Amino acid sequence: MIVLNYESCVTATFKTAEVSKRGVLEMERKKVVRKQYIVKKGFQLRFMTVIIVAMILIAAVTSMSIYSAVMQTLVSQFHGENLALIKHAVTYQLLLRSVLLIIAIAIMSVFISHRMAGPVYKFERIIRDLAQGKEVKEFKLRKRDEFYELATAINDLIKAKKSELRN
Repeated sequence: MIVLNYESCVTATFKTAEVSKRGVLEMERKKVVRKQYIVKKGFQLRFMTVIIVAMILIAAVTSMSIYSAVMQTLVSQFHGENLALIKHAVTYQLLLRSVLLIIAIAIMSVFISHRMAGPVYKFERIIRDLAQGKEVKEFKLRKRDEFYELATAINDLIKAKKSELRN
């Protein structure tokens, strides 16, 4: 529960509010929930592609290194049918784990790219509105978003523009 006086509430945006017996406006903050994870499709797909290609290359090099080391040891220890079964089992396990790792990295890259694409989307919208002469309010980024320095600079620009209009 946040307790604010009237002046500090003028620019605040909250979901619920009520006036207490003391005449103070009491408000509850609501958590901002992401509704859409792909907001800058081109950027996010390029980001995910780079991450996934890098992961595939790392998985391939690591798997080949492990496979060749294991196979050199196994060839000296086993022969014939036993060697074929062991080769198959090792190959299957390496491929399965590599694919699962790539899928996990792809899913994580969506969330990581959203932390960058979300603010970029917001910055573009705000700068476009400023260029069109529309009234723009200061904004805050989500807790785990990137580009806080740029957000601060844009908020400073909004403040300067507002004070320019007042004078």
